[in-house]
Amino acid sequence: MMPELRSKVSFTMASSSLTILSFLLSTLGFASALAAAAAPMRSYLITGANKGQGYALCKRILSEYGDTHVYLCSRDVQRGREAKESLLTESECDIHPDRIDVLQLDVTSDTSVQDAMNTVRLNLGPDDKLAGVVSNAGILWGYPLPELMEVCAVGVRRVLDAFVPLCQEEDGRVVVVTSGLGPLMHSYASEEHQNALKSDDCTWDDTISPLITKCISAYETTESSLEERIAAFDKISFPGGPFSDSAPDFHMYGLAKMFGDAYMLHVAKNYPKLRVTSVDPGLVYTDLILKMPKYAGKEIDDTTAQTPEEGVEATMRLLFDDEAGKGEDGSGKLYAMKDGKLVFSDIDKMPQKQ
Repeated sequence: MMPELRSKVSFTMASSSLTILSFLLSTLGFASALAAAAAPMRSYLITGANKGQGYALCKRILSEYGDTHVYLCSRDVQRGREAKESLLTESECDIHPDRIDVLQLDVTSDTSVQDAMNTVRLNLGPDDKLAGVVSNAGILWGYPLPELMEVCAVGVRRVLDAFVPLCQEEDGRVVVVTSGLGPLMHSYASEEHQNALKSDDCTWDDTISPLITKCISAYETTESSLEERIAAFDKISFPGGPFSDSAPDFHMYGLAKMFGDAYMLHVAKNYPKLRVTSVDPGLVYTDLILKMPKYAGKEIDDTTAQTPEEGVEATMRLLFDDEAGKGEDGSGKLYAMKDGKLVFSDIDKMPQKQ
């Protein structure tokens, strides 16, 4: 076990807990204070958490909910450790170091994800479960389609397959960070493809993976000509609409997110007692959008983007609100913020537009 992956039980035994208990005794009374101090910590695992929205989500969870612990997952473990140090020094409230465990996790590697899962399982012990999992790691602009698929679709499957079984069996929360381009590409696809991706019979091996293979084949056999590529995607009934020639990066990115959402829906159907959802954060000022020509070199005030802390609002609600994502009408849906409210739709529609 990595040195920083100490049992969360140690947090309740740490000296800082005496201060917390004293405060509770003075404000809540003896019986209430003992109950609060004995409450178990709620653990949340966030991928791609060393920067951007993943980092902001860790910060908000730890700052806003004192009974929480996070597994801060980072492809580069050193960057993950640096992110932990930043959270400990920059946060407005005093966060105990035992509330953050850094995990090396590369969503493109089966071995990395399985190693991380084994570490979490050992750290949790036989009687504890994850309160929530957030599949946040992603890439956007300037990547070839195979890499986008590996991170935004196959990576989602790896993370969900590994960690959903470790979630609380009743009411555990699972959130896949997606994009409004996912439902757009879904809506542009043929009716046959749309129905297949939403079907109760949709599985990774029989439905999603073969369609991903078709898309990659269309991409790789026509890489030299945009016109040929557009025709190839039209032929397999996965056109990009207005993005085909004006912003092909968005077409490719949207396809990968579309398949990630389809797998989210599959998992939601197979774990009906959990709250399994996708979330579109909208435009958020991170290094992902700064790679786009439209935003390269711009400060946040020169854009319409949200801060990362604002961008994770919908995810925070899905993780902590009592009603968000609940039941058959809430799980398996795509969520977003609209006029300060959490709204949702099926995976083939943009919830903000409904």
